[in-house]
Amino acid sequence: MKLGIYRLHEILDADGLSVAEKAIGRTINLISVYRAWNDCNIEADRPWLERLKGSRRDILLTWEPWRLPLVNNRSWEQPDFSLSQVLSGRYDDYIMNFAQTLAGFPQTIYLRPMHEMNGNWYPWCGCVNHNRVSQFVPVWHYLRNLVGRYAFSDLQWVWSPYATSYPHTDDNAMRHYFPGDDAVDWVALDGYNWGTTRPEVGWQSFDRIFREAYQSLTALSHRPIMIAETACSEMGGDKAEWIEHAFHGLKNRFARIKLMVWFDADKECDWRIDSSLRAFNAFRKAVSRSNR
Repeated sequence: MKLGIYRLHEILDADGLSVAEKAIGRTINLISVYRAWNDCNIEADRPWLERLKGSRRDILLTWEPWRLPLVNNRSWEQPDFSLSQVLSGRYDDYIMNFAQTLAGFPQTIYLRPMHEMNGNWYPWCGCVNHNRVSQFVPVWHYLRNLVGRYAFSDLQWVWSPYATSYPHTDDNAMRHYFPGDDAVDWVALDGYNWGTTRPEVGWQSFDRIFREAYQSLTALSHRPIMIAETACSEMGGDKAEWIEHAFHGLKNRFARIKLMVWFDADKECDWRIDSSLRAFNAFRKAVSRSNR
């Protein structure tokens, strides 16, 4: 199984990758990065894109139609970035400029636009920001067709819901957002063990987080599957044991998952691989076995 990593606000260059690989004892196949559209000026993107171009690793690029930093805690309330605004052509120039820039990359780009669309925390989610669930698929096709004018062989489209829909209703189920196998190259899931940092959820095993969503995804699509974001809190349980069981489950109960990206950041929780020595040692042992 391939391994990817995300470092908060850090684009790993060749030297940084070598240090990280030496620490965990195996190859890192993919770098995960996020790009908010912000001022939609490709010139502002060129410096970090050039750094990625020289990284010599495949890239998971999560494309986020919203503006950062947020002006309040209501992250989903950004009317300028509603699904209807994207579909209106308002951002076409930026989309095309970005696509032209990516076309010059030598490595594989996994393009993941509008992820976690079945949640309620982003302005492109189907149940917020005056959006409708039924708008998502037309916007997906719109983006794909526009980028496709500058398509190149190593661009892979990744459709990526959250493992649990919020709100958890039939109208907001992930299947309503799926654009079809002809419009995606990979399907993905995000999911985290928040532990006791979110008492309403509590400590959850990897299997519990992903099992039902994985079954739904394998019924929807024949495309390869990745875990595009996952990590575990230290609060409420044994993180080292969680990591061990997660990789065991990936091998034995989630056979179609071919790539996993660890969210290696101290953000909402301390998700980092080395949040404790026990967690680090468990991760190092687990990824070493997964590389055989």
